[in-house]
Amino acid sequence: MKRIALIITILFVVALNGYFYFEKSLFSEKVNLWDRVPSNTILVYESKDLVERWNHFLETPIWKSLAEAEDFSRIKSNLELLDSIGGSQGHIDRLIKSSSTLISMQVIGKNKFDFTYFIDLSAVESQKIATGILEAFKDGGSFDKRIYQGYELQEISSKGRTFTYLIDKNVFIGSFTPFLVEDVVRLMDGGVSQKFIDVNNDVFQMPKLTEDDGNLYINISNFSQFIGAFQKSDLRKDSRKVSNFGKSIFLDLSINEDKILFNGFTTTEKSDFLNTFKNQDPSSSNLKYFIPNLTATLYRYSFSNALAWQKEVKEYWKHYSKEYLTERNHFEDTNEFKFNDLFAWLGNEVALATVETFGAAKEAKLVYVSAKDINQALNQLNTFSESLAKVEGDSVYVEKFSNLDIRELKIEDFPKYAFGPLFSGFDECYYAVLGDYIVFGNSIQALKQLITDIEGENTWGRSVAFNKFLDSNLEEANVNLIFNTQSAWSGILGDFDPSWREYAQKYGAIFKGFRLGSLQFSRLDDSFYTSLALAFEKQQYIVKNQYFKPLVSYQSNFPLITKPFVVKNHVDNSLETFVQDSAYNVSLISSEGELLWTDSMGQPIISDVEQVDFYKNGKLQYFFATPNRLHIIDRLGNYIDGYPLKVEADRIQFASVVDYDKSKRYRFLIGTERGNLYLYNKEGVALEGWTPRETTGKLATAPFHVRVRGRDCIVAIQQDGNVNVMNRRGEMMKGFPLKLGVRFDTKPFLQYGSDFSKTVLTLLSREGKLIQINLEGKVLKSDQLYQPTKQTSFQLVQDALSKTYLIVRQDLGRVVLINADGEEILSKDYLSSGELKVQFYNFSPDNKIYAITDQQQGFTYIYDQKGELVNAQPLDSEYEIATLFFENNNKYQVYSISDNSFIITEF
Repeated sequence: MKRIALIITILFVVALNGYFYFEKSLFSEKVNLWDRVPSNTILVYESKDLVERWNHFLETPIWKSLAEAEDFSRIKSNLELLDSIGGSQGHIDRLIKSSSTLISMQVIGKNKFDFTYFIDLSAVESQKIATGILEAFKDGGSFDKRIYQGYELQEISSKGRTFTYLIDKNVFIGSFTPFLVEDVVRLMDGGVSQKFIDVNNDVFQMPKLTEDDGNLYINISNFSQFIGAFQKSDLRKDSRKVSNFGKSIFLDLSINEDKILFNGFTTTEKSDFLNTFKNQDPSSSNLKYFIPNLTATLYRYSFSNALAWQKEVKEYWKHYSKEYLTERNHFEDTNEFKFNDLFAWLGNEVALATVETFGAAKEAKLVYVSAKDINQALNQLNTFSESLAKVEGDSVYVEKFSNLDIRELKIEDFPKYAFGPLFSGFDECYYAVLGDYIVFGNSIQALKQLITDIEGENTWGRSVAFNKFLDSNLEEANVNLIFNTQSAWSGILGDFDPSWREYAQKYGAIFKGFRLGSLQFSRLDDSFYTSLALAFEKQQYIVKNQYFKPLVSYQSNFPLITKPFVVKNHVDNSLETFVQDSAYNVSLISSEGELLWTDSMGQPIISDVEQVDFYKNGKLQYFFATPNRLHIIDRLGNYIDGYPLKVEADRIQFASVVDYDKSKRYRFLIGTERGNLYLYNKEGVALEGWTPRETTGKLATAPFHVRVRGRDCIVAIQQDGNVNVMNRRGEMMKGFPLKLGVRFDTKPFLQYGSDFSKTVLTLLSREGKLIQINLEGKVLKSDQLYQPTKQTSFQLVQDALSKTYLIVRQDLGRVVLINADGEEILSKDYLSSGELKVQFYNFSPDNKIYAITDQQQGFTYIYDQKGELVNAQPLDSEYEIATLFFENNNKYQVYSISDNSFIITEF
């Protein structure tokens, strides 16, 4: 992409080829194009109808997206220019159309690769066309010639570049890198021992499609050089391991409207990794229902006999990873653990998922191991975990979460030693049973988030986009790699060599258009059927300055006084909206804007509306608080038994639901206007130590619950800067209260760690003091942010899903948004004397929404991830909005309240 695009280069070279016909007689005998391709070639593209395939590609949305990059857009303009120079008679098109073409690729140096072009000019028609083109081109550049090993090489210089070519009998050979042509000369002269076709002969015997967009031949051993050309230097050693994967690949190419498909075969040699599956039947899988939507990459192996596969892969390790195999054997001996016993209960698949974690200390990793006997699996792993704990004089750590047991395996890199070096990265190891799988996580939080995603249906199996893509993949495969480019992008950039990283960042939006991809290998007779799929989805840019049109509206008899609370209907999973009006009536509104029911509370709602499964039967109710009561009503508007619950406390300011371990044994946490804390159980009984638990001042924000490694605590932050962390009995924990001596009025951002010392709270004072503390009461960081004036105020705003945060700096009417890395997102002036309310929605790295509400004037401004205004005129909204994103149609829906109106708009 940093060079003249391939297609244009071919056309340019062939046109200039006419020069040759004035200096030599034409072909004395025919030579096969493949006989001139040297063995050091990485890959070769073959086409017998390049022009037609190229014109077809120009019509696809894929090309239209690629053309937004300068390197790609130059292809079409150069083609048109070339044709005009050549007489505008279509000579060049006819020349290529009448000739077979090969394009080979070789590495030419650090971070560089280039191409050699081979064109068959044996047809009489080709000779005539080439001669005709000469007249148009002979004055267009500087021509020279030189002799290399007895062969005359022609060199044409134009626009600062030199193209070298020769014609051997009927074969035109040319490249912008002279020594690539010299490589071909050495092959012709016997200086290079083998041809590409000889080294990779097996794939040339494979069946081929006739109606496709060309063929691709890959030498896997050489392909690792190509990968290394993009990687930073410390990763190139690992990339060379690709050469041990297989021998050669042949692929038919097919380009559709929204997908690029490669299908063909891979051949292997005895010592190759892929050959470890030579006697293994591939299997299908239901794993997609356990893979989170934020997964960046998934590697999956499947086999019909796990023990037999382990035997084969150990031979592979013995050949290529002797050091690792020695470590694995040492692991077994030291820990008295036999991997043969594990592979005896292992079912037909094992997989590794890496999951996007939005700036956490380490990326989340999950290993899925199917078990044909789950009891045998648990018996071995539980016995092993107990033996490890016993060595340290401790008991096994077990935590129940959503009625599932998560157990610790107190040893480093267990999955790596079990399944291979690919499965490393488990400095901690926890496991749980999910269906027929044992799932290992590299942190307890990784497993908790997985369980939460499954229960929330945030998995590949429930995603429209992923199912559409997965349905077009091979149903059964021995080796799978599936990737989500958007989720994997930050990791990809981190692995790039700096010179390529800059290029990738510049055109990142284009590359991320190939959102999903897969590479699959499935044993078929003596080779492996191979499929590579790249699904294209043009980046959906939000239209700027658009006018929002209501999709749904509802008119209340009285002004509405709460933000819209979007809730789920447990009967059909539809979305409904819970609101309250100035007469203190609460109402439930359907997704079509119909009033389902209304009832009077007699008091204003002062908390969020949260859904609970009070009876643990899958039916959801609504929890909220008024100044002196807790309310739980069902979806029909009826109170459950025992509610509303009158609270013996001063006026309630904050109320929330606490579910320690997702067991639905709910606790209700209350903070009052005086700063007192209460904790009630489901039956409305105040728990010991919380009747009340007094603090020394008014609360800055709602108190909240944190659980780390089975330890629970309640965090309450006061306006005067005191941070209180208490255990479940209301007792102050060691290191607290912590007096920070600054003013707070926003909720901190919580980043979970493996224990209290590594779990971090990020707090921001009103005056711009950014402070990080851990749950042991230690201050880790304290920085004063830039404060332009004494009137400047700061807020910390979490995104709606608590993945990350942003900093809001406000000085009179100017608002500046700064992300967690300190980068300014936007800076705007507003005609408002009041404080503006900022909301942040982080749906994905490339899908962020910022909303700024001027409650004084009743306006909301919506900005995209670049900080550019979306709505042409402010949205009428007097309260915070709710925003949802629907991936099936790439649309956002905004729920807003203004006066008597509740409105849903879409953009």
